[in-house]
Amino acid sequence: MLYKRRREKQLDEELFRNPGCEYRDAPFWAWNCRLNRENLMKQIETMKLMGMGGFHIHVRTGMDSPYLDEEFMEFVKACLEKGQEKKMLTWLYDEDRWPSGTAGGKVTKEHPEYAAKSLLLTTRP
Repeated sequence: MLYKRRREKQLDEELFRNPGCEYRDAPFWAWNCRLNRENLMKQIETMKLMGMGGFHIHVRTGMDSPYLDEEFMEFVKACLEKGQEKKMLTWLYDEDRWPSGTAGGKVTKEHPEYAAKSLLLTTRP
């Protein structure tokens, strides 16, 4: 287990002075360029030095690495392992851009029946 849950009702002064990862910030970490393992590891180190308790991996427009392919998942795994080594929590924000749930268009490419549908009401004078 990465951290021990604290269930005491009284505030622990030491915990207040030095909170565990579950009580620290965890920013959305935008992946919006060509991914590089060395760069990702350096950014995790920087987040740790800044006092972050973890990070949310969040794919954004501009990412120049194929989403959900083998290399992408290796980067995710490496970041998870680095986070564990640094006693940081790791989340994979499972959404490639927008709209939510399409996996960057992969879902609707394979299953067009899941694509959102809408009606547009127009009036004519």
